[in-house]
Amino acid sequence: MLTLYRLLANLLAPLLIRRLHRPGADHDGLQQRRHERRGHVQAQTTRPIWIHAASVGEVNAAAGLIEALQRRLPMPGAIVVSTFTVTGALQLGHRFGDRLTHHFLPVDTLTSTRRWLDRIDPSLCIIIETEIWPELFEQLGRRGIGIVIANARLGLTGQGRAKRFGRLYRRALGHVKLALCQTEQDAERFRELGLAEDKIEVGGNLKFDAPLPPGLIEQARTLRQQWGERPSWVAGSTRPGEESIVLAAHQRLLERHAEALLVLAPRHPERAAEVAELVRARNMRWQRLGEKVQADTQIVLVDRLGVLGACYAAAQSAFVGGSLVPLGGHNLLEPAALGKAVMAGPYLDQQQAAASALDAAGALVKVDDASDLAANLEAMWTDPNRALERGRAALAVVESGRGALRLTIERVLSRHAELSGQRSS
Repeated sequence: MLTLYRLLANLLAPLLIRRLHRPGADHDGLQQRRHERRGHVQAQTTRPIWIHAASVGEVNAAAGLIEALQRRLPMPGAIVVSTFTVTGALQLGHRFGDRLTHHFLPVDTLTSTRRWLDRIDPSLCIIIETEIWPELFEQLGRRGIGIVIANARLGLTGQGRAKRFGRLYRRALGHVKLALCQTEQDAERFRELGLAEDKIEVGGNLKFDAPLPPGLIEQARTLRQQWGERPSWVAGSTRPGEESIVLAAHQRLLERHAEALLVLAPRHPERAAEVAELVRARNMRWQRLGEKVQADTQIVLVDRLGVLGACYAAAQSAFVGGSLVPLGGHNLLEPAALGKAVMAGPYLDQQQAAASALDAAGALVKVDDASDLAANLEAMWTDPNRALERGRAALAVVESGRGALRLTIERVLSRHAELSGQRSS
């Protein structure tokens, strides 16, 4: 099975690299680093702890862990962070600047993975959430480098994929030393895939502990001043197929609240031009974030990373995308941590634990379509006290759910000698 996988990985690697680094997309110079996908990275002088956070969501989840490890291991080069996507790299750069070393994860071929590991030579590998790369895990295991899956989760989609490639996944998971799962349900799914009981622990969700980005409150205050006192809402992390629903909802709102403002933030900023065309097709007046908001502006389009939290904080209401289409939903805790009632669609299988906690507290409003979304927004605006109560309940859920970061740090550091791949005879 691994032999067949290696053959397919070699065939598909060039296509994957081309897709990840599309020609013409500048991405702040990250296009020039596509060679890292083949393992061509600068060699480390020390054996670092390596954290892999695939994309934006994983970077946000890992932020507190990265900061905590930086405080405990302040020496240069002690921590290396990789991402799979370019947007993940952009988010990491926005959050940490040049305070840590970043590389792109290599494509999962034997040659690229070996070259990458030869040059990084990590003492420990921490995978955020769940990215199981058979070749990478195989090579880490052969080198005696411990693998920890932190904030581990396995949704229905991931579970189905894992079952289809059962032998390959079981072999990869055989190299995992510890999986700190978000929920007992996640733990059970890892057990079903063959991960040993003594390697599984339920540790909670790191996103409950996610620190607010530096300067967020000041950014939010500036945005609020720009937008004025008009009723405003954010549709954050929207995906293809959702923007049309969101825009239809906003048009309904404008019929009763002519001054209403929608802040529309697609999950992938490079889609901003595509989303702008949808707005134009509806003859709605819009501007990009950062441009002067006029009295007749109906939509502010967010075309960059790193500002969604400030937008949530500045607006009155928040809708979280990836949930009106069957993609499992995005981070419900980001607006909740800012004291906002959370609205989302019905597709939340990737956010089950957070959704259940918020729903039980009365802090989650589920909507099915444009009409439902508009009606619930109007209800919040006409009863601000109720919206405030929901927001307080959302914040209380976040505060009560904290603790995963402390446990993760304790487990990683207390077992570092065991998990760091000490090469014993």
